[in-house]
Amino acid sequence: MSNGTMTGEGLRGVAVGHIGGLSRAKLAFGLGTIGLALVAVAPPYLASDFVLRLGGEGLLLGMLALSVAFLMNQAGLVALGAASIYGGTGYLFAIGMSEWSLTPTVALGVAFLITVAYSTILGALIVRTNPLAFMMLTLAAGEMISHAVLLEGLRDYTGGADGLVVRMKGSIFGIDVADFADPARFWLLAWIAAVVFGAALWGVGRSRLGAILRAVRENEERMRFSGFNTFVPRLLGYLLVNVVAAIAGFLHVLNSGFVSPESLGLSVSTNALVAALMGGVAGSAGPILGGLIFSFAQDEFGARGLTQLLTGLAIVIFIVVLPRGVVGGLSNALRLLGWRREAS
Repeated sequence: MSNGTMTGEGLRGVAVGHIGGLSRAKLAFGLGTIGLALVAVAPPYLASDFVLRLGGEGLLLGMLALSVAFLMNQAGLVALGAASIYGGTGYLFAIGMSEWSLTPTVALGVAFLITVAYSTILGALIVRTNPLAFMMLTLAAGEMISHAVLLEGLRDYTGGADGLVVRMKGSIFGIDVADFADPARFWLLAWIAAVVFGAALWGVGRSRLGAILRAVRENEERMRFSGFNTFVPRLLGYLLVNVVAAIAGFLHVLNSGFVSPESLGLSVSTNALVAALMGGVAGSAGPILGGLIFSFAQDEFGARGLTQLLTGLAIVIFIVVLPRGVVGGLSNALRLLGWRREAS
C-alpha cells in the first residue's frame, strides 16, 4: 500500500514536471518567435538608413562568422579562407552579368554551381588533413584567389584593384533588384536569411551528421576503427558552410552593387573569426550577434581614428572576460542567477 502510494505520487510528480517542461518550452518558443519578428520589422521604423546599413553589413558578417563558427565547433577546423567563397561568388555573379550577359537569376545560379564545384574539389583535397594543415590550406587557397583577381590578364573580367560595379536590372526570384539597395528592405531580407541559415545549422548540429562531426573532431582514428566514414561527413560539413558563406556574398553584392578584391582578403576572414569569438562559437545566435557587435564597433572605432588599437583591445577583453562570447557569458549569468535562487 505504501509502495503503491509512493509510486502513484512519483508518477504524478513526473507527469507534472513533464507538463511544466512542455509549457516552458512552448513559452520560450513563443517569446523567441515574437522577438525574432520584432527585430525583423521594428528597426526600419526606429533607426536611420545609416544605422540600417551598418546593421545589414553586420548580419552578413554574422552569416560568414556563423559558417566559420559551425566548422570550428562541430569539426574542430578553422577556415581562414572563408572570404574566398564570400567574395568569390560575388565576383562570379558580377562577371556573369557584365561579361556573359546573363540575367540576375541565371547569373546567380551559375555562380552558385561554380562555387559548389570549387568547394567540392577543394574540400575533397583538404578535409583529410589535420586541423593545422586544413587552416593553412584554406588560407593559401583564399590568398591565391585574392591575388588572381589582380592579375593584369584578368583585369577586363575582374576590374583589377578597382573592382567591379554591378549594374543590375530585373528581379531575382520575384524580388526587384532595387529592393536590395534599400536599407529598410535589405535589413528584412538579411535578417530572414540569417535566421533561416542559423536555424538550419543549429538543426544540422543536432542531427546525425553533427554528432559524427563532433566524434571525428574528438578522435578520428577511433571513429575509423569503429567503421565510420570520416571523409564524407567532413566534406558535407565543409560544403554546407561554404553554401552559407556564398549566400552572404550574394547578398553583399546585391546590396552594395560593387565587388572588390578586399572582399576576398584575409582581413574579411579574420573579421568573421573575431565576430564568431565575440558572439560565441557554440550555437547560431552567437556568431550573428558577434557580426552586429563587430560592425557597429568598427564604425565607432573608426570615428575616433583608432580602429586597429581599439579593435585589438576589444578582442583581448572579450577573450579574457568572455571566453565563450557574449551569448556564453549571458548563459552563464542566467545559470548562476537560477542557482542562487534555488539556494535561497
